[in-house]
Amino acid sequence: MSWSLYVVPVDALGRDGMAEWIASADHSRGVPAVVPRVVPRPSVGAVLDALRAAGCHGTNWFEVAGEPAGSRLPECPGAAACGAAVDLGEVSVYTAGRSSSVPAVTADAAVETVTFRKPDPAAVLRAVCALAAVAGPQLVFDEGGAAAFVVWSGEGAEALAGEWPW
Repeated sequence: MSWSLYVVPVDALGRDGMAEWIASADHSRGVPAVVPRVVPRPSVGAVLDALRAAGCHGTNWFEVAGEPAGSRLPECPGAAACGAAVDLGEVSVYTAGRSSSVPAVTADAAVETVTFRKPDPAAVLRAVCALAAVAGPQLVFDEGGAAAFVVWSGEGAEALAGEWPW
């Protein structure tokens, strides 16, 4: 089964139709009634730093122009060696004004959306908590819109695990 989780800043609820679509989710947690102010978007480098700080790995479905040292996520060492909920699956980053994760992006480009295809759900929760700590509250939703979950700055994966719908 192929499935994806999408992560956007919570202020994305201000986009045309997004708040209504998220409000129709079967399960939601933390979605604000009022769209918060727009916050500066994190750079590609800051997003990757947050994902690595969470102890996660994944398959990079994007390239960073010039490939600065340490710019990629570590790849999964394989199912036998992995053993923990740290595999983000296939990771894509979508920068401001682009609807594709290719061609290569610069490390300082502002990230609008991060997607995880075929991830371990617990790894995504860890990653989103780390991202929220550096980039503000993040809205996570699945491709069908069945669930929507906001992770606020300062919230930890352990405390949220019991509410995490995936």
